[in-house]
Amino acid sequence: MLAVLRRRDFGLLWLAGLVSVAGDWVLATALPYVVYVQTGSVLATAGMVAAELVPSIVLSSFAGVFVDRWDRRRLLVVTNLLQAAVVAALLLVADGALVVVYVVAAAQSALAAFSQPAESALLPSLVGEDELVAANASNVLNNRLGRLVGTPLGAVLLATLGLEAVVVVDVLTFLLAAGLVALMTPTAGSPDDGPGLVEAESALARFWAEWLAGLRVVRQDRAIAVLFVVFGLMTFGGTMLDPLFVPWVTDVLGQGVGAVALLTTTSSLAGILGSLVVGGIGRRASARTLIGWGSLVAGLVLLLRFNLPHLWVAVALSAVGGVTAVASSVGVETLAQERTPEHLRGRVFGSLQATVWLASLLGAVVGGVVGELVGELVGLLPALDLASVLVGLSGVVVLALVGPDRAEVTRAGRGSSARCAAPRRTRGRRTVPRRPSGPRR
Repeated sequence: MLAVLRRRDFGLLWLAGLVSVAGDWVLATALPYVVYVQTGSVLATAGMVAAELVPSIVLSSFAGVFVDRWDRRRLLVVTNLLQAAVVAALLLVADGALVVVYVVAAAQSALAAFSQPAESALLPSLVGEDELVAANASNVLNNRLGRLVGTPLGAVLLATLGLEAVVVVDVLTFLLAAGLVALMTPTAGSPDDGPGLVEAESALARFWAEWLAGLRVVRQDRAIAVLFVVFGLMTFGGTMLDPLFVPWVTDVLGQGVGAVALLTTTSSLAGILGSLVVGGIGRRASARTLIGWGSLVAGLVLLLRFNLPHLWVAVALSAVGGVTAVASSVGVETLAQERTPEHLRGRVFGSLQATVWLASLLGAVVGGVVGELVGELVGLLPALDLASVLVGLSGVVVLALVGPDRAEVTRAGRGSSARCAAPRRTRGRRTVPRRPSGPRR
């Protein structure tokens, strides 16, 4: 993993992501508290969450068209600068303009619909093909580190200096991230239109033609199509657990807020460890293996955790689950990057992002409704088990429907028939086959 971070452009992108994620968690820790204190309404806080989700669900797929048209590095610089300006508007909240919170949340979400697919689509051009797993694991690591730093910092700033300080720090992180991305070596122009795109007579017709070309890849490539189903299942099951977690800790484990903090912290630290482990084995594990076995083990761990209601058992299993969650997440990102031609990556990642946000919204709603209605009748365990099974099922689907790539087959043959003859330096080395019809990465 350290080797991939030494690549200058990827290192700059990684550091920019770390700074930006930390700033996001500074604000995400403070803002819901401020909204609830000012309104005393859970519904008002939920409205802010909806404002964050809906624009990404609606826009991400369409934003992918522009991600594939424009220079992705410049797009990341511009979106970071715009997000800094948008967040600065939260300084008006101090004067009671709570409506600004909803506008800012929606605007941030709309900008993220461009920046997140752009980052995922840009990454393969910054590292070698056999370094994709390590690079994606590094990005998961900076997400975990950013959360670990940003969450307590947001709480301290709000308690000591107020919301204005929180906003200023978040704005500065966006500006710093924009500066770091701007230092990257400019890419060689925007991706081309790719083979087979029908020339359109108008800008609108061309837009639809490009958008449909992205959807065609999802439909025609079985692995990518399965990926959408799998990530939807993983996300739905995972977010369905979110509103059920605290009731499980209090009603089933019989513990308080200290146990909630302990389990959450354990999972976060395990995620950091998992990022290092997955990054270290990147060349020896395929994306399919990471998704399939990572999700399957994660589902089994969740089932055990919820059906063995003892605090320290839950802590140990949360540690295992934190590692497997990283493996499956890295696998999804890597498989999509490997299977998608460069000129279509923005559209595929935009559609994948929209799927994730939609599954998140549905999972949270279903989890809340099930916990409120079904939980009173039969208890929380059936709902928790259902969510766990969905997570594990996503792994089964990948292992059953996505065949091994040629690198996996080569490794298997090498291990069974040529282990003694193979030079030591080539054992376990993973190479991703080039798509003959796609552009060079």
